[in-house]
Amino acid sequence: MAHFDHLDPSVHSAMLLPTEERIEFAMQDRWIGYTRAHEALDTLEDLLIHPRTHRMPNLLLVGESGNGKSTVVEKFCERHPVIQQPAGDPVLPVAIMNMPSEPVETRFWTELLLALKIAHRDSDPVQRKKNQAHSVLTYVQCRMLVIDEIHNLLYGHARQQRHFLGVLKNLSNDLRLPIVAVGTRDAIRALHTDTQLSSRFEAFGLPRWQLDKDFLRLLASFERILPLVHPSNLIERELAIKLHGMCGGTIGSLARILKRAAIHAIRDRSDKITTKTLEQIGWVKLTEYGKQAEAL
Repeated sequence: MAHFDHLDPSVHSAMLLPTEERIEFAMQDRWIGYTRAHEALDTLEDLLIHPRTHRMPNLLLVGESGNGKSTVVEKFCERHPVIQQPAGDPVLPVAIMNMPSEPVETRFWTELLLALKIAHRDSDPVQRKKNQAHSVLTYVQCRMLVIDEIHNLLYGHARQQRHFLGVLKNLSNDLRLPIVAVGTRDAIRALHTDTQLSSRFEAFGLPRWQLDKDFLRLLASFERILPLVHPSNLIERELAIKLHGMCGGTIGSLARILKRAAIHAIRDRSDKITTKTLEQIGWVKLTEYGKQAEAL
């Protein structure tokens, strides 16, 4: 398939698929291993093997919404799946959960038990759910707890926030478990309401992409996995500037734009992305949703 040299070998077989199946392939999420993401994964690996101490270090993975935080965490969890020991006991190196929509302790334990797939009653007393969660985390030899959407902490009043931060601190201390909090920049403000706890959360940022060489490398990586017959040359000046403006510097928006553009290019049989393609996909930037809603 010499004429598909612009594509990654993993994409070549997709080029033989019928149109609708090639579109389905284009819709799928694929990992792009850019530099900052690899650095984040390395940091998480170091934290995972940290010896258990009375004062475990924690991490705050922070970035704009849609800029790859959850994808990095998912990739890390893929590296550390559940292992079934010869005796049949499961080992769960990394547990991941979503922060409840507000910092209420009973809802936190419910979310954690749901993430661990442990049957319980929502109406159970807080202490019972807490004991159950502690027992399970110990039984499965969990070595890291990841809490996504930690900025939801700010949806509670000051007293709730302080109480919840105490819950996190005690959980980390009791089980000697590192906690990885994942959220937007508001998460920094949330954790700084407890200076003792915030000092244990080292911040790791995934900043917005600038229109520079790193962004061009990212575009080149995306082009390798888009199942299009012809090279689009996404790093060409006019295309790169337009894509950067459309995505607002977030990798999540960029991925959605390129998927939509690739599908459009497959359907109109041009099989390459051009500035005209980008103008035809009807993309609306997050900051302009309000204006669009008013126009409807």
